Amino acid sequence: MFASLSLLLATAILVTSMVIWKASQERHTMASGQVAASSAARTIVEKLLGYDYRTFDQHTNQVSALLTGHFRNEFVQAATTVVKPLAVQNQTVVLAKVSEASVMSTPGQADVKILLFVDQHTTSAKLQHPQIDQNRVILTMSHADGRWLVSKIEAF
Repeated sequence: MFASLSLLLATAILVTSMVIWKASQERHTMASGQVAASSAARTIVEKLLGYDYRTFDQHTNQVSALLTGHFRNEFVQAATTVVKPLAVQNQTVVLAKVSEASVMSTPGQADVKILLFVDQHTTSAKLQHPQIDQNRVILTMSHADGRWLVSKIEAF
């Protein structure tokens, strides 16, 4: 009886250890994904929100490769029909720089929401002096084809 009780206790300890180890691995994997998503978000949002009227088509092509889902089509449509004509007309150059980023949530295994504080430095033929705008955006980053891509942007 002592032997079977010892075996039962040893099995319970082993199972508990395995469950704890598995949970630890899952947390580590999630944290690694969040770090990678946040890093990608910083780089992508600077490209997304910064542009030069002289190279706008190249900008649109480069940025669209960093987007996924419906957002990619929405971005290309808005960039080519709304932003580009105004950028060319006003000779606008916008430099975007992330000052801070933070993971907000991980709504799904392959999605991470990132809050970013972005400064945009704008020069334009219509502006007498450069203008600096401080913006906050939330990017939904989706893991697709081994990369983190933007599937949604919310500005506020």
